[in-house]
Amino acid sequence: MLRHLSKAFKGKRGYHTFELGDFCMLRQVKSNKKVFVGPLEQSGERGVRGGIIRHDSIIGKKPRSVIREDNDQFGYMAHFPTLEEFVVNVPRACTPIYPKDASTIVQMLDLEPGHRVLEAGTGNGSLTLYMARAVAGGGDCVGTIDTFDIRESHSNTARKHVERYSRGKYKSNVSFHIGAVADKLPEIMVAEEQYDAIALDMPEPCDQIPRLLPYLRNDRFIVCYLPNMTQVLALAELIIDLPLVMEDCIEAEWKEWEVRATHIRSRLKLKEENGPETLSTTEVAASIPPDAWVCRPKNFDVRGHTAFLVKLRKSAAVL
Repeated sequence: MLRHLSKAFKGKRGYHTFELGDFCMLRQVKSNKKVFVGPLEQSGERGVRGGIIRHDSIIGKKPRSVIREDNDQFGYMAHFPTLEEFVVNVPRACTPIYPKDASTIVQMLDLEPGHRVLEAGTGNGSLTLYMARAVAGGGDCVGTIDTFDIRESHSNTARKHVERYSRGKYKSNVSFHIGAVADKLPEIMVAEEQYDAIALDMPEPCDQIPRLLPYLRNDRFIVCYLPNMTQVLALAELIIDLPLVMEDCIEAEWKEWEVRATHIRSRLKLKEENGPETLSTTEVAASIPPDAWVCRPKNFDVRGHTAFLVKLRKSAAVL
């Protein structure tokens, strides 16, 4: 049975080797610190602690290979980046919707394979990728994203990120459009076509929602990304006269904790003095059990408040 399962999943959990154009997450073997590298180029290089890692030392290697920098001081294990690591580390045209919010929006929109989604405010393409992965599916159940941005530079950057992530795995699921969403939609929509979900990341969604509502299927959802409560209150006032119900208004917060072994300096110094003369402090620390553990929240503010996520359900009465 296990042998049968291994054959069934062979080749479906990732790519076998790194190729030109791929991105790589290098994790220092001793410290666990990560370095984002890419896109990989034949003559490219990345500065790291202790020296330089050349891209050609990664190209052709398998994931979990240990790559050493040119001075041979530190080893780095190579991994394909997760979606979270990719969207946080790629170059930015603007502040991205961070993974904590993007993954929450996917859940609030109740997305599944085959859904058709409208996004206004493409930005850096972070939410675009999260939603594309949720609706992608396969066979006859392939979902799509129509994403709009009024800034061509933002749209071009997002398009590049979608094309580069996981070798363009989701690029066929996403169509990019430039301009105000309510003005442009009539140009691409066929009569009576509707979306399964709408995601809005714009300063004044109240101006657009009444015009977008006909394009949303009844009993489905709009989620608005709103940085301040004044915008939430304006939205609450707007929907009084619309067939919309505010079902949720939440903040998504992640508290990341640092958990690692440590050594008390005075004890480490004593062990170093009594140990072999050829070992450095770092090597001594690595060769002995820890004296204690560090366990504390990390100071990383983007996992705190970024925006209010407001979920609206279209609730037009059925006669």
